[in-house]
Amino acid sequence: MFLRALMCLLLVVTCPVLPAWAVDLTPFTVRNLSPAALVHGLAVAEPARLTPPGRLSARLGFDIISNATLSDSANESILFDGESYVTTFGLRYGIAERLQIGLDLPWVAHTKGSFDSFVEDWHKFFGLPNGDRSHLPDDELTYAYANASGDQLLLDDESSGVGDARLLVAWQLLANQQSAASLFTSIKAPTGDADDLTGSGAWDVSIGLSAQRDFPLAQGYASVWGGLGGSWLGDGDVLENQAEDWAASVWAGAGWSPLDWLGLKLQLDSHSALYDSALDELGNPPLILTLGGTLGFGERTSLDIGVGEDLAVNASPDVTFHLNLVHKF
Repeated sequence: MFLRALMCLLLVVTCPVLPAWAVDLTPFTVRNLSPAALVHGLAVAEPARLTPPGRLSARLGFDIISNATLSDSANESILFDGESYVTTFGLRYGIAERLQIGLDLPWVAHTKGSFDSFVEDWHKFFGLPNGDRSHLPDDELTYAYANASGDQLLLDDESSGVGDARLLVAWQLLANQQSAASLFTSIKAPTGDADDLTGSGAWDVSIGLSAQRDFPLAQGYASVWGGLGGSWLGDGDVLENQAEDWAASVWAGAGWSPLDWLGLKLQLDSHSALYDSALDELGNPPLILTLGGTLGFGERTSLDIGVGEDLAVNASPDVTFHLNLVHKF
């Protein structure tokens, strides 16, 4: 089912592309973007090969997130119904042979959206479950949570603004023709607004390890990659009485580049629970499968296209559409 979705998406966008340049197989820069998770600065997948010294890599990412879940227990209730858009401008610069610095600056918007019917048709066409969508109205915005202790979260007016900026430093541990590994640390600054769910109101610190192995093939080449990380989550303002202090992250993926201008990729991402809750939306680790690929538009320019589905139902957004344009200077 997922393979059919991937091939349909790639056939639409690759028709005008002429084969000329080899694409790099690198991890999808995806994460859990549910309303209560996107505010945290978790360790996420970074390329194992760093930007060469004196070179700059810029990226512009865009994620469309469709949330549709409704749950309750004896002491808690939650409703995440709406769309969120996250636009991320990122820079990576090699300042020495093995040292890289970086910056990610997001813009976050929460809206009523207009993709509910499209997502329902998408799920129906590929035989995927619709979850709670049949119980919720189309194109509405309500991100709400409450418990018996009086803790609550509520956003039902459209909002947008600068998200929490992330500063990154990475060190190249290993780099040869077939293998690479890097260690990175990041600091998330509270530049967003917790009331609008564009930030957590806290400083977060993460450390992570990324590794990749490439394999030459008779037709193109293949890669496998993975990584893990840990994050200290500062004393924020989003459900502060239930938020965990620490979180672990893990990712693993693989790709195949059969043509110089095309790479096909899949990736699994997960992290530990971010909140002390009996509800899946807050208290369960997510498992996100992203399927898609990379298109080469020139020697220095590429575009990632991916679709993310929640394998652990309700623990992450129902579906996420991911684009990431990268240009190397």
